Amino acid sequence: ASVFFLFFAALAPAVAFGAVLTSATAGMLGATEVILATAIGGVLYAVLCGQPMSILASTGSVVTYTAILYTTCAQYGLPFFGTYAWIGIWTSVLLMIVAVTSSSNLVRFFTKFTDETFAALVACIFCVESAKKIIMMFFNPSISSTLAMGSALTALVTCGSAIAISNFKRSPYGPEGVRNLIGDFAPTFAIAIGCVFGAWLAGNYGFSFDALSLPASLAPSMARPWVTDIMAVPNWVKLAALAPAPACAILLYMDQNITTRLVNASKGLKKPGAYHLDMFWLSLITAVTSICGLPWICASTVHSLTHVKSLTDVKQDPATGREEVTGVTETRWTPLVLNLLIGASIIFLKDILGQIPMCVLSGIFFYLGLAAMRGNEFLERVGMTLITDPAKMPASSPLTKSVSLPTLKKFTIMQIACLAVMWWIKGSPAAMLFPILIAALGPVRIVAGKAGWFTQEELNALDEQVET
Repeated sequence: ASVFFLFFAALAPAVAFGAVLTSATAGMLGATEVILATAIGGVLYAVLCGQPMSILASTGSVVTYTAILYTTCAQYGLPFFGTYAWIGIWTSVLLMIVAVTSSSNLVRFFTKFTDETFAALVACIFCVESAKKIIMMFFNPSISSTLAMGSALTALVTCGSAIAISNFKRSPYGPEGVRNLIGDFAPTFAIAIGCVFGAWLAGNYGFSFDALSLPASLAPSMARPWVTDIMAVPNWVKLAALAPAPACAILLYMDQNITTRLVNASKGLKKPGAYHLDMFWLSLITAVTSICGLPWICASTVHSLTHVKSLTDVKQDPATGREEVTGVTETRWTPLVLNLLIGASIIFLKDILGQIPMCVLSGIFFYLGLAAMRGNEFLERVGMTLITDPAKMPASSPLTKSVSLPTLKKFTIMQIACLAVMWWIKGSPAAMLFPILIAALGPVRIVAGKAGWFTQEELNALDEQVET
């Protein structure tokens, strides 16, 4: 169930990011490179890493960084693949230094303030970007209003089906084992329902949806060898590539370690040594993908959290109504099989996958974002800040009993402000500063405590540090 769920959840973004890279790099990188990087890097990581519950993928922040890098290379007349390879090599060296010096231990200074804000950002990106794809169809003059409405309905049916079937786990109907089995396959069933609904609409109204498009072969997106001749680059470029490497290393470091921390903290897992081992292999994977002209990959927050949740057994506490984790099935098989299937998809499954409408996948993306939001205390507290009557505060939340309502709202507003700044920066010309902003979340929380905005007791209640 987990493999089937994550297969569509991982393949579709790979194709989508490939389309973004094709546009951003004038066709030098595309879906073929993204799929190969995901498959090859994912298989190696699944076998060799310390925390296989984390799923490697190309992320939106990495794609943005790559697009900015290409623009810079074009502006100064630099060879893109040679420059890209040397930046990746220097980044790999920095990540290796982090691994062998146990500097991944710095993750212990992160708190829930950083974890929850970063996770909320990624989940919101999934929801907003998937919704944007559907909404923009209504403003595209080349798309009929009927097709736009049909795409929106199909996406809603897909997302709604996934939510309804997933919630069946918590219903009182039928044996628990059957409920859990049906709930585990919720996204797979939802994709099937969405495809059937889309086919019914197309048959009745005579239009056709845009379908998932996969590359025709394993050839590079442009005519070039798979291995870049790194020695053909001028010596000054080799040295100049060291300048942007620290920002790239920070980006991969933060994405990787925050995601792994969230994976561990979400279900009470503890793998302290795994941070260094994972960084070691990520360093080598970064070097290989750089030299081969493949996109950089790292642990993807939404995919990783969804992976953990799909392998988690829960029960509902009758007293509070909240879910309690009863066990997590930790395994290397799901990421291994998942990435093997992703690699095989461009060879064996093109005809089948090519029948899936993109609006169905947009519905699944939106569901992934919503699923990642579940259990995020920050997002739960956002709803609390809108409540002005203390009598209406949810009694089941332990936060409402440990701190005052004004303190709760003040802390939440601070997180909202940080989220808003990161959201603005990621879409601005200063997008290359995005990794630094993620790293700055920790100092912001420290300053809030030192400035006396919160007492130590309040911070302990609101922002307890999770043991990793």
